Amino acid sequence: MRARFSVVAVCAIVLSGVAGAACGGGEPPPPVAPPAPSEAPAMSSAPAASSAPAESAAPVASAAPSASAGPTGGPPKAGEWDSWSHDQKLAYMKTAVLPKMGGLFHDFDAKRYAEPKCVLCHGAGVKDGSFKMPNPGLPKLDVTPAGFKAMQAKKPKVVEFMMKQVEENMAELLGEPAYDPATQKGFGCLDCHTKK
Repeated sequence: MRARFSVVAVCAIVLSGVAGAACGGGEPPPPVAPPAPSEAPAMSSAPAASSAPAESAAPVASAAPSASAGPTGGPPKAGEWDSWSHDQKLAYMKTAVLPKMGGLFHDFDAKRYAEPKCVLCHGAGVKDGSFKMPNPGLPKLDVTPAGFKAMQAKKPKVVEFMMKQVEENMAELLGEPAYDPATQKGFGCLDCHTKK
């Protein structure tokens, strides 16, 4: 298990100015029920060219998630995300994660995040269809106590947004607890970013 540091989770996305795009194209598609896990091919590290969405998606204006597309009919249960197929994950990201998280970023800074799209978090992984996370294209984080303290001093509103909204909501959407420094488990900074 790799060590993670809570709070800074996706902080550098905002700090870095990696504003951009998110999954989908046009209006969010109606909920699609993905195939049952036994019918779906196993997730591979090879890019799925036909699964990559267009990078010219319409803006996401709602912070409320639409119907989810998980095989269980809702968000993944604890530990279930890794067993979902690429297509199941893509459908869920489009119908639940992008509307919720895109809305949060838009509400945080409507000018900077006017049209959140997949590349906001997944970067080049959108183009190649891998959606690789953590994304090496995001800023590398200094997750030491001194590095985190410096980030809090420089961008307190961003750090608070990442801690209280991004990390917690993304963890919930993925069926995981938010990162706990005591146990070093849960969704945290290093699920999106790499370390300095």
